[in-house]
Amino acid sequence: MRREIFWHATFAPLAGLLLGAASALAVPVVPLHLPWTAAYVLLGALAALVVIPLEPHGSLNLAPVVFLVVALISGPWEGVIVAATAPILAAIVSYVVSAPRQSSIEAISNGGEGAFSLSVAVLVMALFPQWARERMGVLILPAMCLATMFVLQAVRVSVFEGVKTRRLLGPILRSSLPHVVSFVIAVVLIWVTYQLIGPLGVFLTSIVAIEMYYPWKLLGEQRDLFLKSLQMISNAVDLKDPYTAHHSRRVSTYATKMARVLGVPEVEVERIRIGALMHDIGKIGVPGDVIRKPSKLTDEEMAVMKSHVESGASIVEELEILNRSTDIVRYHHENYDGTGYPSGLAGQRIPLGARIVFVSDAFDALTTDRPYRKGRSVPEAVKVLEANINTQFDPRAVEALKTVLTLTS
Repeated sequence: MRREIFWHATFAPLAGLLLGAASALAVPVVPLHLPWTAAYVLLGALAALVVIPLEPHGSLNLAPVVFLVVALISGPWEGVIVAATAPILAAIVSYVVSAPRQSSIEAISNGGEGAFSLSVAVLVMALFPQWARERMGVLILPAMCLATMFVLQAVRVSVFEGVKTRRLLGPILRSSLPHVVSFVIAVVLIWVTYQLIGPLGVFLTSIVAIEMYYPWKLLGEQRDLFLKSLQMISNAVDLKDPYTAHHSRRVSTYATKMARVLGVPEVEVERIRIGALMHDIGKIGVPGDVIRKPSKLTDEEMAVMKSHVESGASIVEELEILNRSTDIVRYHHENYDGTGYPSGLAGQRIPLGARIVFVSDAFDALTTDRPYRKGRSVPEAVKVLEANINTQFDPRAVEALKTVLTLTS
């Protein structure tokens, strides 16, 4: 969380401002048309507020479209000034209109990334003008700006999730490609309109583009809301026992990072993320006095407790959007030596996602206070997991967890 706050509130905006200043100094200064510059800043701020979540790969916003167009029609100097000031205005507007501090921080961060991307392109063109002219001239600016945006997204997710940057470029490109195509079309349309009716065309066409893009913003927010709804459901189940509040969310965080350490494809990572969030959903049918019992469960009570995996799988498989995670929910208590439940699967026959969730579930349980014992320290919990490798736990999953703990310590 500290790294996210640092990125959003400090690194992205400061890097954008500093590089913007450097790139502006590297190109010839041209007179500004202050009324239009102010209008472009307002437009850039409005575009920065149209954020499209691309979970789990960050987000995009429309501000770079405005920054690019201004740089193309009025020169890099004005483009950089707009890119440097629009995010600040966006943050102020976000704070005044919607109040949540996080919205303001994200507005600054998104605008800062856009300013950084544009500034990289401008700086390279200024330092190597002949090279830029020989390679499609003005088209190099949007191409380099978009390429920098992709790299920034990959670095951001890599920093937050502990996954190698090179593994993220492909998934980010696939999830972002429709939006990037739309960005290019928007830039072309705005450019053509500018050629026909002048600066007013930039303002009018950009407003239309923002309005047309708003449904995509809503679709992205719906997916984000879906994931938050799953977290709420998992929290409601966890709260049946006050000692396990937010347990499923933590298990999901560990499992997601472990899967990435193991090199699991991003599509499978998402399946594991959701499966981990839902792994205890079946406990909604287990009596609270059984869940909260401080002493050893009777055989009958243990049978009721064990039934939660099948109950949870039955709940999940009824929903098409979740049923790809059914096997994780059903088999996350299978022991590696085949002595677990419900089916007695062993070794590689246990789905990898279930093996990962089992280890992350056990680790969180070991480090959490319970009525009958205090939570263990992280080193103590890791020793317990290592002592049960090849009996309960997959050795690869335990090693992945140790790597995650090292990266996040």
